[in-house]
Amino acid sequence: MTTTDEQLALRPPGWVRALGAVVVVAWLHTFLSDPPPGYYLLPGALLTVLVVAFLLRVALCSVIATADGRLTVRNIASTRTFLRQQVEVVGIDRADGWLGRGRGWAVFLVLEDGSRHRLDVTEMPSSGEVLGRLERQADEIRGWVSGRPQPPR
Repeated sequence: MTTTDEQLALRPPGWVRALGAVVVVAWLHTFLSDPPPGYYLLPGALLTVLVVAFLLRVALCSVIATADGRLTVRNIASTRTFLRQQVEVVGIDRADGWLGRGRGWAVFLVLEDGSRHRLDVTEMPSSGEVLGRLERQADEIRGWVSGRPQPPR
């Protein structure tokens, strides 16, 4: 779904966000209904805060392109906004990251300064049908970068 100012919006599917909410509620219910003994309370509370923060951030990952030429990329660890003219190439490549190689594939932006920026919301495991979905997402972003109007979804 896009608002009137958004020309392109890539977000996690609704079921992913719902599953994240269920995990958070189940985790909090388990932790709060049967609190651990005092010596586990602080580590348990810290772990709870980290799990909730991570799942919330994953659910909020997105790529939003607006009519005024801004592309906002909200990844797990950062949020950056690029201008249309800063994006040189939109491509698909291995989604290597903190955990090393082999995490799957994702759409990348190559910027005018030569740096690459991965779009976490597009990250997928390796398989043929998924690569087709990534190509469609990359094509949507390429269309926005080139200024072509996006077909209604």
